[in-house]
Amino acid sequence: MTIEPRLISRKEAAAYCGIGESTFSLWVANHKMPPAIAGTRKWDKRAIDARLDEISGIGISPKNSGETDLQKWRRERDARRKTGG
Repeated sequence: MTIEPRLISRKEAAAYCGIGESTFSLWVANHKMPPAIAGTRKWDKRAIDARLDEISGIGISPKNSGETDLQKWRRERDARRKTGG
């Protein structure tokens, strides 16, 4: 049985998305992709999937997510702080 790791490197994350590493880095810097997990240089595949779902429009709509506008703003602000942006 082969176990696929959930956490992947920047190179693997870029390949997983089907883009180059420099494009992936740009997407992370522009908050299009989630940052690496704090204290690591690894990305969570599920977080990448969720962000791709949002970008493509197939994610859960904000009206059904249970997240208020304030909660969304705080979450996005905290993500920016983690990445230094």
